[in-house]
Amino acid sequence: MTDERDPVLGRAIDTLREMPDVDRATIDRVVAAAASARMTPVDDVPLLAPPPRRGVRAWIVGVVAAAAVFAGFMLRGAIATSSSDDVGVRGASPQRLQAVRSTAEQKSLPIMQQFVFNSRNAHRVSVVGDFNGWNPANAPMAQSPDGEWSTTIPVLPGRHIFGFMIDDSIFMLDPRAPKARDPDLGTDGSVVIVGRP
Repeated sequence: MTDERDPVLGRAIDTLREMPDVDRATIDRVVAAAASARMTPVDDVPLLAPPPRRGVRAWIVGVVAAAAVFAGFMLRGAIATSSSDDVGVRGASPQRLQAVRSTAEQKSLPIMQQFVFNSRNAHRVSVVGDFNGWNPANAPMAQSPDGEWSTTIPVLPGRHIFGFMIDDSIFMLDPRAPKARDPDLGTDGSVVIVGRP
């Protein structure tokens, strides 16, 4: 009935044996209650250690796998970018290498872009577009005496959709720029290509 390999049960039995004589049936009831109350084997677990968590291991494996996939995609992009930048550069002169580096740096730097709009009746004009979050406060324009509104702002290289906000309530396209449908807003907008000849 008793398991001699169980240290907790063994200590309980030894303690009960050292006590003054008690009815044998009482000792058997205490030992049986202790054996049935024990929930986990204690062969190699310290007496006060919490039970092991089985669900945590699967969660940790999932997190590690997701991090590995993310790191793989990031490394794949970094390797692909560096290998495409090196095409035609191997064995090049130091001047050629510097020119390639400066060209790559210039691709990510903003370029000053001027926007012009003609209106003698407007009180306030701002340029809005995907380059400034469509926020009229980010690019207010100044009016010249002949009614021409203009501003020069930094814009990242690439193709951008924009328009003019007149008196904080009317959206107007640039009549001199090509038109395209903005995929985010679903409306027509003027197009500007920055950083290309």
